[in-house]
Amino acid sequence: MKHIDIKSLIIGALLTSTIILGVGATSKADAGKWDFKQMWDIRTTPLGREIDRSTISWEPFATTPKGQILWRKRIK
Repeated sequence: MKHIDIKSLIIGALLTSTIILGVGATSKADAGKWDFKQMWDIRTTPLGREIDRSTISWEPFATTPKGQILWRKRIK
């Protein structure tokens, strides 16, 4: 009788669940509904130092060659 390797079973299950969740993450109703008029407030801080975040909505999204972090917050 053949034995199933437990590691292969776990890897297969994780890969299958990733594919299923990735395909099911969007719906056809969301296609083409990107808001091209959105606006962002952008700030920079030196690398290794966070922005004064009085609100939770600031997020880091890039770094510059000068060693700065770019933070953004959607305002519209």
